[in-house]
Amino acid sequence: MRTRLGKIVCALAALALLSCPLATARAQTSCAIAGTDQTCTNATTISGNSIGVSDTATLTLTNTAAGTISAVGTISMGISAITANVTNAGTIEANGDFPVAVSATTINLTNTGTIRGIGIPWNGGFTGGSAVSGTDVNVTNSGTIVGYFYGVASTNTLNLTNSGTIQSLIFGSAVSAWNANIINTGTIMGSDSVFDISGIYLESGNVMNSGTILGRNGGYGIIGGLGVNVVNSGLIEATGSGSRGITISGGSVTNSGTIRASGASSIGIYSYGTLNVTNSGTIIGETAALRFDNAWDPSQTADVLTLLPGSHIVGAIITSGGGDTINVRAGNQNLTFDTLAGATITSTTPYVVLGNQIVTVDVTSFAANRRTLTDLTRGVSDAVPVFSGGTSGGSAPLAFAGPDAPSRFDDAFASLPGLSSAYASEAAVFKAPTLTYADGTTMWARGFAGQRIQQQDGVVLRTANLFYGGMIGADFAARPDLHTGVFLGGGKTRTSIDLGLGGTDSNMLFAGAYARYDFGASFLHGAIQGGGSRNITTRTVNNNLALNGIENAVGSFNGWYVSPELTFGHRFALGQLADATYTLTPSTRVRYLFGAFDGYTETGTSAPLTVGTQTASTVEERGEVKLTRSVAIAPMNELSTSLSGGVLGTQRVGGSTVNAALLGQAIPFATPGQANVWGYFGGLGLEWRSRNVSFFAAAEYLALADNSNVVSGRAGLRVGF
Repeated sequence: MRTRLGKIVCALAALALLSCPLATARAQTSCAIAGTDQTCTNATTISGNSIGVSDTATLTLTNTAAGTISAVGTISMGISAITANVTNAGTIEANGDFPVAVSATTINLTNTGTIRGIGIPWNGGFTGGSAVSGTDVNVTNSGTIVGYFYGVASTNTLNLTNSGTIQSLIFGSAVSAWNANIINTGTIMGSDSVFDISGIYLESGNVMNSGTILGRNGGYGIIGGLGVNVVNSGLIEATGSGSRGITISGGSVTNSGTIRASGASSIGIYSYGTLNVTNSGTIIGETAALRFDNAWDPSQTADVLTLLPGSHIVGAIITSGGGDTINVRAGNQNLTFDTLAGATITSTTPYVVLGNQIVTVDVTSFAANRRTLTDLTRGVSDAVPVFSGGTSGGSAPLAFAGPDAPSRFDDAFASLPGLSSAYASEAAVFKAPTLTYADGTTMWARGFAGQRIQQQDGVVLRTANLFYGGMIGADFAARPDLHTGVFLGGGKTRTSIDLGLGGTDSNMLFAGAYARYDFGASFLHGAIQGGGSRNITTRTVNNNLALNGIENAVGSFNGWYVSPELTFGHRFALGQLADATYTLTPSTRVRYLFGAFDGYTETGTSAPLTVGTQTASTVEERGEVKLTRSVAIAPMNELSTSLSGGVLGTQRVGGSTVNAALLGQAIPFATPGQANVWGYFGGLGLEWRSRNVSFFAAAEYLALADNSNVVSGRAGLRVGF
């Protein structure tokens, strides 16, 4: 028994001693030059004559950053297998006649290092060579893959995700496959020699590019057969005589980036089958930006060209009279075709077809005119001071529509220990401050600024409207409970349309008057403002036959407006808390705006737009609740802060038709944008007043249901004389 137990223990000990080294050795086994079903890791240098590492079945190989696998000789291969599962962080290369760095029927490759298949000139000429070549190939590359003829080649199916660099050096394509699914965020580049084919060649499949694809020296960015679908948000470019950005016999191209071909006889996109092109980016070609040609295969049906906002085409558009469909979903296009015979043309913006020319107008600026005028006049209205009548003598905070009851200061100071007797001798300062003249007249100055961001709404593109201005005025105490005033000011607006399609600049002068009547804790505030404007509008027009494809259409016109308003509110004294006095003031304001603009005819374009006189009428309602907190800091200093919120609505009233003409044809259209819009707002404000100086500032955020928002601010200063 003891002998048997001893034998078992010895056997287990021997097995343990043997198994540990074996397991360790297996994990670190170096790669053999020839083998079957190898699983190995290489961190050294393996160099073979014609073959670096070969496997008659499945090779699973990890080549570390310190590893190098190379082969030199006729038909040399760095790695050769039936199935190759390769993870490379080092270097794999082959040199010689027709070298292939990684060759297998099935390849699964992840590369963060360098893979090269570099040919040696043969008999004074050149030879072939690929970095990666197989039948079914799956590659994820963030490193560098360089081949003499091909970077990555597949005779059947290729799945490629590239964020690194793939390049062919002298002839062929950086990427070549029969059927491919390619996602590129890096660089795929054809050769820079005199023998270039393309950046990518495929018979069918899908290419999604947000990086760079280059074909050089008369080659192609992408060349493909039937059923190739390209989605590009990056750059696809070909250079040299006869170059093509994209050439395919059928499929689709969706472009929001740049597709460009430069050189004699170069074409941006060339189709010799049936092609569906949707463009919101840039397409450039010296001979033609687009050429749809089904002459090689008359059985192919007509092509479809859809132009979205942002579309920029530079070069001729050749349809060959194939009965194509042209869908224009973008304004400010001035496009000339070789022929529009048999073509079906649709547009979502006002347009004119004259001969072989299609011209469209972006209507965003017409919607922005009304919004811009509404925003600026609202800024003026909010900046008008609301001095209160009554025995307070204008001592209520300047920034707030709802001043507190006349007894607020007495209560506030009486509540502060040690200050009640001091306040008794200084009460006259607050009841008749030195900031107000003896007859009740006060001078003031205000400034305001804001910005509206209007997101895209149907055919109306995203816009940014900046507005600002300043004003000075005088306030008169007609009676203790009645204040009146006048003001004069100027402002500026600048509206920018998204995608660089233009905008409008306006300089404005305005004046107005107001009156405020206090009855008990309630108040009624009425005001009217009016002014004139000088406006310059610009449109960036895509003319495919103009230099750089750009025309700048400019129109100038005058305008004027008038806006009366009425506000009713009531003050609720909430009492004191922690030495501060609180007041809640709900109010309602109704404002009407009428604006008129002169007509104009543009200059700077071969298709000028003529616009008739326009009017803009809006009713605006505002319901607000404001909480004010006032603290007496010293006998002659007070700080008030406020928190406000509420709802605002605007309704477009009156006619909305814009009478316009283009290329001699009338194209009347309705002012775009939502007619009725509601939203909510919130704001903060503060005022500090002393014996000789009073300052206030306020900010507000307004969110509207038409997918726009307005951020605005205002500030004011009064100085005693």
